[in-house]
Amino acid sequence: MQNTELNTETISQTNLVKKNLNSSKKVDVNILLNKVRAEKNNDIKKNLIITSGVVGALAITSIIAIL
Repeated sequence: MQNTELNTETISQTNLVKKNLNSSKKVDVNILLNKVRAEKNNDIKKNLIITSGVVGALAITSIIAIL
């Protein structure tokens, strides 16, 4: 049931994108640059979370090994 809901949602989103592409031919570079910057910030945050998780796991493992 979730699969069909996801497929329907994906299809509706692609239809919206197609309608938006057909209706406007202009592209605002500032909007695109802001999207790229936001994605870059999200990637940096994800990498920081993963790195801190690895460092934390190593710290816990070393503490257990010392005891």
